[in-house]
Amino acid sequence: MKNDRAQKVTTREYMMKFMYQVEINKKEEEDLLELVEEFLNSNTEFIIERYKELREKYSNDKKLEIDVEEIELEDAVDKDYVVSFCVAINENRLNINRLINKYAKNWTVDRMPKVDLSILRISICEILYMNLPNKISINEAVELAKIYCDDKSPKFINGILGSIVNENEK
Repeated sequence: MKNDRAQKVTTREYMMKFMYQVEINKKEEEDLLELVEEFLNSNTEFIIERYKELREKYSNDKKLEIDVEEIELEDAVDKDYVVSFCVAINENRLNINRLINKYAKNWTVDRMPKVDLSILRISICEILYMNLPNKISINEAVELAKIYCDDKSPKFINGILGSIVNENEK
């Protein structure tokens, strides 16, 4: 992703919403690249509004020279990240689910809250298959959980991701 924090956060947030929608609609076996384009296009207005909010929140970043009135979907979402993410999930879905089942004590991917599951899948994918720094991916996952999940989820998600990172470093 480019060095635009608002774009990074917006992209991750909407990929979480996309993964949630895929799970709820039971389309996880389909090609995500085909589904994601439709999802982004049908949510463009919301994505751009969220990006504008985050741009304002992170306005200390003087490197951003985009006129807020001229923002398009390509400014708000990192399409390279989206494509890489969808390819990695398509290729590694079974292993990601296996790791979640392994470390989610008393939970399985079938019983787990779908938002928690979506956040976990994104972060595990980033850590294992997209070479994003562990700390950044885990911190972003916990921040998403604080916004979209119940009070216990951030700790739950952090614990699972920490166990996966520890296993991966061995």
